[in-house]
Amino acid sequence: MQNEVTRNKMPTLSPKKIGLREQGKRERRRRIQAAARREFMEKGYDVATTRDIALQAEVGIGTLFTYAKDKRELLMMIVNDDLDEVSEQAEQALNLDQPLLEQISAFFKPRYDYWAAHPALGRPIVREIVDVMGATKEPGAETVRFYERRPRMIAVLQQIIDRGQRSGEVTKEAPVALIASLLITIYLTEVRRWLTQESPDAQEGLARFRELVALAIRGVQR
Repeated sequence: MQNEVTRNKMPTLSPKKIGLREQGKRERRRRIQAAARREFMEKGYDVATTRDIALQAEVGIGTLFTYAKDKRELLMMIVNDDLDEVSEQAEQALNLDQPLLEQISAFFKPRYDYWAAHPALGRPIVREIVDVMGATKEPGAETVRFYERRPRMIAVLQQIIDRGQRSGEVTKEAPVALIASLLITIYLTEVRRWLTQESPDAQEGLARFRELVALAIRGVQR
């Protein structure tokens, strides 16, 4: 009976208060994200610390860890929000009436433009991705979100390739999924090499990627 009375006396949150609480959470996330971006860009990912980021964001270190459990998650948080927009640009840039190579180049161009503008974020992302693949600990929410984007990329590439097969531009001897996997592999391998340059140039990086994709399309058989 006492517990029932206690429950009845507990205050209920009005929709307005719930809205204000959510606004506060979003504002703290925005400050944390902005501070992390600034620290990573100015100091470098390896030098930046979560304590300095929390200080810049004007939140406690405990509060910061409720949004991202470690520095990797902070990096993924920044890149995830950026890449959501980049992915939209990539899909909007597609023109299915163009030749296969032009479609693939248009799809990956926004990504090269982004990484060229943010090499301080791209280089540690490449390294962290490799570390995640060999990690035994469960990845954080932002890392999971980063990898959830991959199937969407593959699905778009499969649509491009399927259209190419139906038009006769692409062989039907290889499955659509296998060809899409090859293109993703070329991109991931090449972008890692490209980002090791001191000042990666988007046009140069995309041109090299196009050459490799063109070679894959032609094949190396006599």
